[in-house]
Amino acid sequence: MGLTLGTAQWGAGYGLTNAVGFLDDRVIAAIVDEARVLEITSVDTHRTSNPAQGYGAAQSRLRPWASEFAVTTKVIAGQSADLPIREQLKASLEELGLSSVASVLVHDWSSISQEEAHVAVRELVELQQEGLTARIGVSAYDSQDIVRAQQLFASLDVVQVPISVLDQRFLGLALMPELHAGGTRVQVRSVFLQGLLLAPDHESPLARHPDVLRFHAWCVSAGLSPLEACLAFVRQIAWADEVVVGVTSAAELAEIGRAWRAATPLPPGAELASNDPDLIDPRRWNQ
Repeated sequence: MGLTLGTAQWGAGYGLTNAVGFLDDRVIAAIVDEARVLEITSVDTHRTSNPAQGYGAAQSRLRPWASEFAVTTKVIAGQSADLPIREQLKASLEELGLSSVASVLVHDWSSISQEEAHVAVRELVELQQEGLTARIGVSAYDSQDIVRAQQLFASLDVVQVPISVLDQRFLGLALMPELHAGGTRVQVRSVFLQGLLLAPDHESPLARHPDVLRFHAWCVSAGLSPLEACLAFVRQIAWADEVVVGVTSAAELAEIGRAWRAATPLPPGAELASNDPDLIDPRRWNQ
């Protein structure tokens, strides 16, 4: 299992606790330098048609270094797509300055129709056969997303799922270790819940949610920082291959690197899972 560098903050002010906003060029260059030090060899990114939304200009800002990494990017398959999937990927490759990427995921897999899903799979297979990507798969939000992907992909090469010490929905499901054993690469995202779990003093009402308060109280009792606890938790997952982390500075990435190297199994008592979807699913935060 290794760290993957997330790039959402490179193109937009992504993250509930992101007080920095849009990162300048020097900060991004320093983050890449620190990624080299930590021997991080993969990045997660995404093309968006509106530079003010989502990952914004992340891919074009990644371009100077894209060839150094195994790149995961995403496409939109539903009605909000501005281009056909083939053209989306070609636009991404142009932005990145690459002839191919390591992985392409369907970003809106959870919300598209069955017909749209069938079309997306067929188009991704064609792009893979043409050598424009090595792996194809989906970005999932729950187990039903994975089940549908298994049904429609003849070979499900890669999946990305949300997991954190509070969001443990995918743990205990037989399908995840089965996928991993069958050769599917599993990427884990949202390990910090957009930084919410790392910021006990944040002013958001979410920071005062009972489950978040319980987590921070447990960290104090266990003698762990929230960062150490979050990373130790996901590092225990045997079927996970990559853990996506986003940062706003090289110092943050260095701190993550230190905590990652030192991560050990959590002590007894780490029964911290939340059952509140309004907390653990960021899609609900603005509803």
